Amino acid sequence: MKLFTSSLISAATALCLNVAPALADDLPTQNQQMLTLRVTEHSPQMEIYIKDRPILGWRLTSDSLEDIPAPIREALGSVDATGYDAEYLAKNKGSIVALQMRKDGTDFYIIGKETFDSKYELVALDEVAEKNSRLVERLDMAPEVQKMFNQRTTGLVGALKTTPVEMIRVSGLGYDLGKELTIQAPWGTQTKPAKADAFLVWDSGENQYYMVNAGSDGNPSGYIPGR
Repeated sequence: MKLFTSSLISAATALCLNVAPALADDLPTQNQQMLTLRVTEHSPQMEIYIKDRPILGWRLTSDSLEDIPAPIREALGSVDATGYDAEYLAKNKGSIVALQMRKDGTDFYIIGKETFDSKYELVALDEVAEKNSRLVERLDMAPEVQKMFNQRTTGLVGALKTTPVEMIRVSGLGYDLGKELTIQAPWGTQTKPAKADAFLVWDSGENQYYMVNAGSDGNPSGYIPGR
């Protein structure tokens, strides 16, 4: 009986030892304190990039959500469950709702007024069509917004981020690029896919980092190296 009990204990211990490393390998969502500590510890090289593709946006001219067209309003903040109220809209009136498209649907969010005024310039919708064909193609997942774009509805604008952006490679912070990485960002969480690099950008308006995934060319998606 003692031998049987001892065998059970040994088996349970072995099982725990086998499971523990797998659990330890699961990296938790990285909060801003964790990211800042990594940057401090690794002192990564800063790289400069500039936007190459203008985005599509809806100009905010009111502090009322009802003044935003329903197809945009109903998808606003859908990716990160961000809630926008009248006070927030009033604070950012004159900025835009960025109408970004992910592989699986919409990613609409408000760009802070300070960030918009200092880092973006408006461009023609035709320039969006010419330089951001991937966005335009993905609008078929938001057919009502696609119709607005095709009709060049007043209120829709193109916007290009014009200022150089300093970025840090995730690979320079000691993270395992073979695994997914999720971070807390100003508007929710962001995830880097496994077997890919990504870049951290410091948002001075929010005093936080956000992440830009790498494109097929190895640069931050939508960016080209700056001078």
